[in-house]
Amino acid sequence: MSSKVEQLLSSAESQDIFKSPDLVKVTHKKPYGEVSPTRPELSQAGRTVLITGGNSGIGYAAALAFGQAGASRVIITGRRAEATTEAAAMLSSQVSSDGNNNTQFIGVTNDIADPAAIESLWNDLEARSISVDVLVLNAARFSEAQGLLERGIEAVWGDYNVNVRAQLHMAEKFYKQRAVATTGKTQKFLVMVSSAAIHLWAANDPYPSYGLTKNAGSLAMQLIAREADPEQMQIVSYHPGAVFTDAAKRAGAKEDTLDYTDVNLSGQFAVWAASKQANFLHGRYVWAEWDVNELKNLRERLEKDDNLLRIGVHGFE
Repeated sequence: MSSKVEQLLSSAESQDIFKSPDLVKVTHKKPYGEVSPTRPELSQAGRTVLITGGNSGIGYAAALAFGQAGASRVIITGRRAEATTEAAAMLSSQVSSDGNNNTQFIGVTNDIADPAAIESLWNDLEARSISVDVLVLNAARFSEAQGLLERGIEAVWGDYNVNVRAQLHMAEKFYKQRAVATTGKTQKFLVMVSSAAIHLWAANDPYPSYGLTKNAGSLAMQLIAREADPEQMQIVSYHPGAVFTDAAKRAGAKEDTLDYTDVNLSGQFAVWAASKQANFLHGRYVWAEWDVNELKNLRERLEKDDNLLRIGVHGFE
């Protein structure tokens, strides 16, 4: 573990640098009723959902939640064939044990770092007349604890390739897909799993390339949202919380390092974000921890403040 990471993790307890911004009073660390995928208002019945990096962590939790919400088909992608196939089987078993035998889980080996692989993925879906109704952009590249100049242009550009270019590529293919919609409806939902690294610079200090590229990728989705009619493609980005994933372990975190967010809250929030309940957040960025009822109370502020919950340099007129 680098000295920067050690310093960061030790300061997290004393300085609370990972604390949620005070935009809402009520926050959550675990799943709660309003984001439950079994709520009728959040039903995903009849929809096909595609989740990148869905074979583990937050992506897996999102896939499970969409299955619990009754999606017809959940397609998860991953770089490792065996892990992706096993994850799809586990998801099917979990959802079936809850009494839902209607959701089909499909594991697809795919590396979004490869543009040709993305083209192949969408070409295959079109050939099978499968139209994706919900796209969850979860897969990302987490950089090592290095400064930008220490990491070097080749490695930083590799991070850009995954965290920016691949996200744009997937969003474009999603928007332009030609297959007949499975629901018979035209509205699509794009959900981006972003990160607090796009704005909590102190917390992300050891990983500037990650913050830089996740910021750029999230901004790209917000700019697309300015062009897109939300009735055709609703776009919401969110920070999933400090989740104790395998990536966190590799970074040196331990089970008692932070007050972690339950991964199932992160997954269930994706379902809420892919519903009309979240239409007022089109083109905005939020935290999964924020109480959604309190978020709804921000609707008037959002209508008046075009910069609120958007990436930019704010604080002056």
